Amino acid sequence: MKNIRVLGSLMGVVSLISCGDTCNSNADLEKITASLSEQQCAVANDNTVETFNVEDEGFKVVDMGLSVRWASCNLGATTSEQSGNYYAWGELNKKSNYNANNSATYSYSLSELKSKKVIDSDNKLLSSKDAASMNLGKNWRMPTREEAEELIKKCKWEWGLKNGVKGYKVTGPNGKCIFLPAKGYFFGSQLYDTDETGNYWTSTGYDNGNFSYALDFSRRRPKVASSGRSGGRCIRPVCEK
Repeated sequence: MKNIRVLGSLMGVVSLISCGDTCNSNADLEKITASLSEQQCAVANDNTVETFNVEDEGFKVVDMGLSVRWASCNLGATTSEQSGNYYAWGELNKKSNYNANNSATYSYSLSELKSKKVIDSDNKLLSSKDAASMNLGKNWRMPTREEAEELIKKCKWEWGLKNGVKGYKVTGPNGKCIFLPAKGYFFGSQLYDTDETGNYWTSTGYDNGNFSYALDFSRRRPKVASSGRSGGRCIRPVCEK
């Protein structure tokens, strides 16, 4: 377990929160030192610092009380703080270079993507072009724009660290939580903004230009916005209930 140093003048009480299948807030301070073998995550808010344990058991399903269940890890990752693979929108494999010239979808309009059987009538990727479905099986898929917006609107987002990796602890209405690492994005062969932003594709195409919707966040706030389809971004899969 890595030691966590809290910078600043913290004179309050540090509480322990267990985050696995459930997130409990009733543990006391003694468990912090007693659980030396467990992974720890420090979440920094404006006025407080909160420490909680994260039980990693590999890739699993987390029911957060939302319309779909979310994966505990990114696509291609085995722990929640790993980036996993980066994908251009509508592509199934990682690449060494992400640009408009080698993108399978960037140069096409939504109507053209429909005729090419890339997206459906709702502008969402078909399962054959969905990296989560094709890599994990038919029960899994990329989240839609609406599901990403639900994650923002209905969950509590806390910025902090897990094993030295910056990102958000996202707690659902039922108290269960996931960790979304800030692992940046690829443009060309260069990785940008790692530890500063999180950039996650949805399956929904944007209705103007060569863009699709993505879940983006920095320390300030998460949002769903349009992004160029050629860029390499992480994917956090979902599955139906």
